[in-house]
Amino acid sequence: MGSVDAGQDADEHERQQLVHEHEREHEHPHAHEHEPAQTSPAPTPTSTTDDGSPGSYTTRTLISHVPLASDAQTGTRAYITCVDTWNGNVYIGTSDGHVLHYVSIPGEHAGDPPVYIFATSIEPPYTAAQSGADAGVKQILLLPSISKACIVCNGTLTFYNIPELSPAFEEVKQASCLAVGGRDRNGAAEDDSINGTDVVICLRQRLRLIRVGEDSRPRKIRDIELGGVSVLERRGDLACVADGHEYSLLDVVNQRKNVLFPISSTSASQSPPLPQLQLAPPAAPARPAARSFSSRSPVRQSRVHQRMTSLGGQPQNTGQLRPESNSPFPPRRSSRQGFDSPAVPSSRDGSPTKAEAAPAPATVPENVVAEASVSTSGQSAEVARPPSPAKPKPKPLPPNIVTPTPDEFLLTTGTSKSDPGVGMFVNLEGDVVRGTIEFASYPESLVLHGVEQSSDTPSDPLRQGYVLAVVQRVYDGVRHRCIEIQRWDAEPGEAQRSKEWLPIEKMRDGEEDDGDDHAPSGIGLRNATTASDLSTTGISTSLRLRKLRVGSKEVNAEGPADLARNTEEDKLASRFGQVRANVLLYANDRVSWVLQEPLLIQLDRQLSAAMQRSDNGQPSIDVPAVQRVFNGIRGQEPRDELEFLTLTYVRQKAALLLFGNLVLQTAGGVIAYEHDKRRAEDALTAGEIDPRIMLMLVPPLDREIAEGSGIWLPQGLRDTIEWLRTGIDLDRIERDIKGAYGDNMLSLMKRYLTTWRKKKGFGSVADESHVFRSVDAALLHVLLMFDSNSPRGAAIPGSVRTELYNVVDKGIDCFDRGIQLLEEYHRLYVLSRLYQNKQYRDISKVLATWRRILEGEADAGGEFIEGEHVMREYLAKIRDVALVQEYGAWLANRNPKLGVQIFADDASRVQFEPTQAVAILKERAPEAVKEYLEHLVFGKNHVQYVNDLIAYYLDTVLVELESNHESRVLLKDSYDIYRAQFPPKPTYRQFITDNAVDAEWWHNRLRLLQLIGGSHGAASKYDVHVLGQRLAPYSDELVPEMIILNGREGKHEEALRLLVHGLGDYDTAIRYCLLGGNSIFHPSSSFLNAPERDALPSKEAQSVLFNYLLDQFFQIQDVGERLERTAELLDRFGGWFDVAKVLELIPDSWSVELVSGFLAHAFRRLIAEKNETGIVKALCSAQNMRKSMDAMELQEKMGPVVVVLEP
Repeated sequence: MGSVDAGQDADEHERQQLVHEHEREHEHPHAHEHEPAQTSPAPTPTSTTDDGSPGSYTTRTLISHVPLASDAQTGTRAYITCVDTWNGNVYIGTSDGHVLHYVSIPGEHAGDPPVYIFATSIEPPYTAAQSGADAGVKQILLLPSISKACIVCNGTLTFYNIPELSPAFEEVKQASCLAVGGRDRNGAAEDDSINGTDVVICLRQRLRLIRVGEDSRPRKIRDIELGGVSVLERRGDLACVADGHEYSLLDVVNQRKNVLFPISSTSASQSPPLPQLQLAPPAAPARPAARSFSSRSPVRQSRVHQRMTSLGGQPQNTGQLRPESNSPFPPRRSSRQGFDSPAVPSSRDGSPTKAEAAPAPATVPENVVAEASVSTSGQSAEVARPPSPAKPKPKPLPPNIVTPTPDEFLLTTGTSKSDPGVGMFVNLEGDVVRGTIEFASYPESLVLHGVEQSSDTPSDPLRQGYVLAVVQRVYDGVRHRCIEIQRWDAEPGEAQRSKEWLPIEKMRDGEEDDGDDHAPSGIGLRNATTASDLSTTGISTSLRLRKLRVGSKEVNAEGPADLARNTEEDKLASRFGQVRANVLLYANDRVSWVLQEPLLIQLDRQLSAAMQRSDNGQPSIDVPAVQRVFNGIRGQEPRDELEFLTLTYVRQKAALLLFGNLVLQTAGGVIAYEHDKRRAEDALTAGEIDPRIMLMLVPPLDREIAEGSGIWLPQGLRDTIEWLRTGIDLDRIERDIKGAYGDNMLSLMKRYLTTWRKKKGFGSVADESHVFRSVDAALLHVLLMFDSNSPRGAAIPGSVRTELYNVVDKGIDCFDRGIQLLEEYHRLYVLSRLYQNKQYRDISKVLATWRRILEGEADAGGEFIEGEHVMREYLAKIRDVALVQEYGAWLANRNPKLGVQIFADDASRVQFEPTQAVAILKERAPEAVKEYLEHLVFGKNHVQYVNDLIAYYLDTVLVELESNHESRVLLKDSYDIYRAQFPPKPTYRQFITDNAVDAEWWHNRLRLLQLIGGSHGAASKYDVHVLGQRLAPYSDELVPEMIILNGREGKHEEALRLLVHGLGDYDTAIRYCLLGGNSIFHPSSSFLNAPERDALPSKEAQSVLFNYLLDQFFQIQDVGERLERTAELLDRFGGWFDVAKVLELIPDSWSVELVSGFLAHAFRRLIAEKNETGIVKALCSAQNMRKSMDAMELQEKMGPVVVVLEP
């Protein structure tokens, strides 16, 4: 057997001797070794934050009741010193020098966690028993790539094969070993398996880099003359090391050391000055000093050359290390200072060291382990030092080094175990970077979680990094050991706020006052060599889908289909039931995993803690706690499927609880604060929770849920819904729209349902048909409830009624339910809008609904203003002949004037022939026939219907006169009253129009006068003779009609007589003469409009009529009236009379003054005629002279012409 040494060195006091030990069979002192380890854990603790809220870390027992021996003499019980796991194997080191090996076997049932059973126990050989932290098995380093394990037991390093822990390289044992490790965190596992694994063994006087292969014995690569190192972490060629006093950066290739700062702030001030040590013999002139260990460092020897160097090769550095100042945190030293070897060993070393000059050791072939010399004690001789004054011995602290990133190391420093500790980040240049990390006390053990220290296992760049430390903390006045958990990659303030604490055990009385701060506690943390996937039921239980019971709160029996679906959902959710753990905790006789619970379990626990019940069973919700959870994931984007499901689940549960809080306040009659409603709405929108779930909590909207084959949702949400439903009597909530019910619940639901309606057609909604059927029905119901308090009438922009119209007009998926709701709330007009929607247009039901409103059926909204006009316009747009005919006739019967427009409108899509329309109206709406005929005659000038219309008017008038004597008297009285009026007075037509009687026959008579006395074409189309025969019996009562008929028949003298003597309407008589008897009773406001001027008779015909009128004026009985009317007629229309005849008719008794106007006009006319005659004669004479001149000029131009007459 040989040590892994550089070779024999005659003057070296630390030469390691070969340890010849016999393989000893030790019967393990514990019973039941081959039985399964007890893994039934105690109640699993969960970390808490400073405010007592649940944290994210917990423990999961791996092996409980580890068999630990007790010393028969002292009664001291052994404790666990180290632990590691690999590939289903657990290796536990104890303080009494045993290594316990457990192996895993599958659980009894599928899905059960594996069971660990005891496999074997070994006692690694050692040279001499150690005490303190070096006692027993100090370290187990697993090298999976080469299936080896390095075990340090009582200061002796031995090698074993894994997994069975059979001895490897039995002849190789290394004494005086403080620690083993230093694997390159930047190396790749593939390189280790091919070339072997490089590790560093920390000897008392030096570091030794060796390579261990799977089948080859350990081979030394080089020695580094730096002793007393107990902790080492390496990144490439740079290592961060710690001896008993300080941390340093070490260039393992160029062997340069950069001292950083002390482990304990008291060690620098209390340690005596160290003598200068030379780590290597003088060599050639030193290279230029390097400022750091970065890429600017001197070029290092190639690895090929290093591998060829003999085991006792010459060290590559001759630099020296000088003592620093006594500052607790000395400044970094430049690498040009070289190396010092600490003169004071750690507390584990009993003897001091002295400076020695090491001669060049002999070299041996590379594949042969150097022969080691025999050493009796494994310790170096003491160097005499002058006595110094006695000072209190400082209490050394255990160093902690971890490397969170490829460019940084995290180191801890402090004063004592019970005082706060500080973590500092150092980069590869030796500079302190980032902020510091504060610990409640100096960490007894420190590991990283959330990042991989080794670069061969890529870590998620978005994953958060945590540092876990075993510290002391006071709970309720009692000091406990606990795990302090905090972020190392967060801002200092954020890291402090997010700290968590996981309790381990209460410290024994007086333990915190122990004199040796380096005394082992039997408690520690370890990053496992291989992580383990642990099963958890929390995720799958929360995420697995279960059917929601709608309606009754009673438990509904599940059918075979539901049970099959449950089984399927369990399988799907079980995919997420694994949690990866790689941090091991050993304490007392128990080994546990320290695992960060999945985000879903963490947040679900916090939300569940917010669901509380009072002593009387009344539920309550801690809204701030729920809001904190919701805000904590606000804006967070998922990176994988589980995270997507987690964020969705938490948002939905938070939304459910925030809305449940509003329901609770509503049940208590309290109107919630606006910020509570706003937060609930924000959570609902972000969570996109199935609106049918929310409707369960809002009566009577729960009746609108369309569940189809069932509403399947995560069980955690279903349980929350059931918790709310069982704790709140929803049926007893007062449904006051203007109170808490409307303000807290309905308003929010209206906005939430409106938001969901916008998702139609996206295709991302599960069970889309039933979801949107429920959404539309509930939204319609909510709007109807709100609109019930709106005033009657048309909708105002921005009002609830406008929203209601918008929902209905865009279509709803719950058509049948929508009809029921609208009928229930008596909203017939809104129902008609629903029938008009293009998705399910039913014109017949639209018209039928309008007819119901017009016939007086209750319409709560009162929006159908001017409904008859709306129906008339609608009928003009449709193409269904039967519907137009049916409802057009119905409307004509109800409103004849408006209804006939349907049959007479040229713009209507359905056209009716007049004969067809008249037939329909006569059958279904007799009262509308007149209106239709008037429209044809007056509106469209269809003269062929004049006789029908006149007959209708005349029938109405004659029936009235025949049946009612008062009507006949009324007509006669009208004549007397009119005649009695003094000029100027209106025409008789204007008089009877202004004094019209509110009776149908009176208005028909006016239309009759207009029709038979008009100047349009219709007036010439009726049968005058037949009409005269019918009017003859009532000639005294119907004087205007007789005047018109006499004029049509050419009986002008009789017509003028009736006008002058029967009516006394002198203006109409003059109009009669001018128009030749046409349009005398037309209601035109102008005396002579354009059509009338076109139909005027000749002046000669007018003169004849004026002469008739003059004769009638001379017959007026009242002398004054006679003189006035005659003089006015002659004065205004003297040009139409022959002067001589008029003078013959004027009585001699009349004074000339009465006809002076007529005479003056006649004289002016005679003089004008004479002057016109003279002018005409002069013009004719001039014209004759011009023609004579033209003839003479033509003759002169042409000259004479000789005409020869033939014989």
